[in-house]
Amino acid sequence: MPDLDHVIVGTAGHIDHGKSALVRALTGIDPDTLPEEKARGMTIELGFVFLDDPAYSKQIVFIDVPGHEKFIKTMAAGASNIDAALFVIAADEGISVQTREHFDILTLLGVKLGAVALTKCDLVDDARIAELTATVRDFVRGSFLAEAPILPVSAVTGKGLAEVKATLQELGLRVAPRPDSGIFRMPVDRVFTMRGFGTVAAGTILSGAVHAGDRIEIYPEGLKTRVRGLQVHKSKTDVSSVGKRTALNLQDVRKEDLRRGQVAAAEGSLVPTARLDARLDVLESAGREIKHRERVRLHIGTDEVMARLAILGGQTVAPGASSPVQFVLERPTVALPGDRFVIRSFSPLVTIGGGHVLDASPGKHKRFSGRVLEGLEKLGGTSRDAVEQMFVQSSGAPQGVHEIALKLGRGEPEVAAVVAELLSEGSLVAIVREKPEKFLHKTVYARLADELVAGVRAYFETNPFRPTMPFSDVRAEFLKESDAPTLKLILDELIGKRVLYQKEAEVGLVGREAKANPVEDELRARVEGIFRSARFAAPLEDEVHSRLDLNLTLFKKTLDGLIREGRLVRLAPKVTYHRETIEAAREAVAGLIERRGSVTIAELRDRLNLSRKYAQAILEYFDKTGLTKRVEDRHVPAKP
Repeated sequence: MPDLDHVIVGTAGHIDHGKSALVRALTGIDPDTLPEEKARGMTIELGFVFLDDPAYSKQIVFIDVPGHEKFIKTMAAGASNIDAALFVIAADEGISVQTREHFDILTLLGVKLGAVALTKCDLVDDARIAELTATVRDFVRGSFLAEAPILPVSAVTGKGLAEVKATLQELGLRVAPRPDSGIFRMPVDRVFTMRGFGTVAAGTILSGAVHAGDRIEIYPEGLKTRVRGLQVHKSKTDVSSVGKRTALNLQDVRKEDLRRGQVAAAEGSLVPTARLDARLDVLESAGREIKHRERVRLHIGTDEVMARLAILGGQTVAPGASSPVQFVLERPTVALPGDRFVIRSFSPLVTIGGGHVLDASPGKHKRFSGRVLEGLEKLGGTSRDAVEQMFVQSSGAPQGVHEIALKLGRGEPEVAAVVAELLSEGSLVAIVREKPEKFLHKTVYARLADELVAGVRAYFETNPFRPTMPFSDVRAEFLKESDAPTLKLILDELIGKRVLYQKEAEVGLVGREAKANPVEDELRARVEGIFRSARFAAPLEDEVHSRLDLNLTLFKKTLDGLIREGRLVRLAPKVTYHRETIEAAREAVAGLIERRGSVTIAELRDRLNLSRKYAQAILEYFDKTGLTKRVEDRHVPAKP
């Protein structure tokens, strides 16, 4: 069979209005396959039937849904990803309870195309058909079915079947291509086993493509598996793509591990979430206000999840009104911005509203926050607004085109074009310039810079006697929110603006002077005095520590401070001199060189009455600092 584009047509309507019978009459195939369905004479599960027509350029796939009120969640799962609706109303009964609820669900799910079939027309006369046609036309006024054909049909006599088929084929030609992020995603609506093959998960591919042999992930559980093989319209194929009904034969996964409501997708492409930000539209027919913290049944994709509804801009949402909300889920699910959903009340079970997802992985929000409400408005706005808002709310972690595209469920070329525009006007700051590039929004970058300076100031408020702050402390605090490349960029900028300065492994505030600390100053004077008075017979650092009987941490802090300021000089691990002693040694070395042209360790030892260890440490220090250089066993001026 040729690889044709699929047109997914979902039936809808009240129980016993002839949905399955109509599909069977159009295709010759009974969509009810379960023994219980045949015994009870009613649809219980979703039925999937293909309408083959060699003369038609596409392939129509029917998803036949149950009409009974007990199976509304199954109906919502089946209708979640259809291209068009075949809305069925029995001519002898007219508009009934589930007719209205199914119509509401189709509207909330954003279905754009459809046709109305007045079934069982063989049971009524022409006057009844004319009367019902007028009633239905009034019922669908202002909806996606406002201009839809209303077609009398009989599955028993065959009257009108050709017209229904022709109408569906005409609708199929008007179906717009689905937006495609390029990343494979398929909500699972059917799970079964096939003898000789194993576990199979089926659904409609919403984006991307899947190949035999691909590694994929089953969300939200995070089951990793491989596609052993795949079928489209019961025919084996090596690849299937967006918009097609597809069955995936999965390796090393049990049927018991799978369920309707899961999503098969590319590995690492989705993040399970316990919260969803959304725009909620409450039905006029809800007949009551929706309350903050109300418990609802959320139908999203093919999944049903219990949730608490947090209304972000008020205490209630009135019938016919709209509001930004956050769903707090009772178990994780997965979704992407733009995904449509339906909500039903916990009890009684009635459809009360629906809408679309704005953010699929939000944090907990502060209610009535203008900043939160403005951000959600942008997420629901243009592509530019949504991309920029994702950067704004990405905290301190630099983001690339790939990450933003995944979060928004949009194609990378679309996101890349917006990023280039935002970068050119200065709304984004490039953190990593090599591929893959990473960016921060300018407001996030400015906040991180302000917080870094505030952190340094706070450190000095706690440590008023310290002249500088250890860079390790600055880094540790900054990395709680961002990363090392961002720290370097911000620190370099602040140093360039003379807000901060960096000296070796320390950071200080320009223009700030440390307060005098009498206790520390006295201790510093004692330590410095010991080394000054010892001159060339300087004691070991450990000996000074023992003599003063100090806390080791406090002693090391004092000693390191004196060395950092240049008052003491550590020539070698066990040789520390006062700077005045170093200056005396410099004069001695200069005098020996002036008389002899060079100096040896032995000559300096005798001149200063030192041990060889100390003389060697002095000359090696002068070599390192550029006063002398070693030539064989002698040390000569580094610069003639």
